[in-house]
Amino acid sequence: MVDVGVLGPNPEQFEVFAQLLFNAVTSQNYALVASLVVVLLVFLVRKFGGRFVPFFNTDRGGAVLVLGVSLAGAVANALAAGAPFSLALMLTAVKVALTAAGGFTLIKRLLFGSAAIESAEQAGEIAAGQVAGKAAAIAVLEQLDRRGDK
Repeated sequence: MVDVGVLGPNPEQFEVFAQLLFNAVTSQNYALVASLVVVLLVFLVRKFGGRFVPFFNTDRGGAVLVLGVSLAGAVANALAAGAPFSLALMLTAVKVALTAAGGFTLIKRLLFGSAAIESAEQAGEIAAGQVAGKAAAIAVLEQLDRRGDK
């Protein structure tokens, strides 16, 4: 699996995460509270449920979990507010879930998985190395050319 680092709130950093959650609650930023709850639920399911369902530990499994938790949260919130269950509600919930999950990253992980992403990253590194090597060769040739001009 590709280690791209952790961006955003990380429940493993308990004190920082708890402070962020506390600040969101006290400032009544309920959108952030909902997002942090999704992060926490997905983290817990992956950490503990991944032992029983190894799929949860994959990139695709994480993406499915984020999408599922976000979708369930959006539907539950709308139903709790008194909205009737309908196709329009489901479409709105899917929009909310994709936005909450980070649509681009979610789709990238679901469609391509970690093997294709890792392969693309390696190709990018190789290409960057080739460009750097050619740039160094050009710099050396320019220096040799300047010496010839003296």
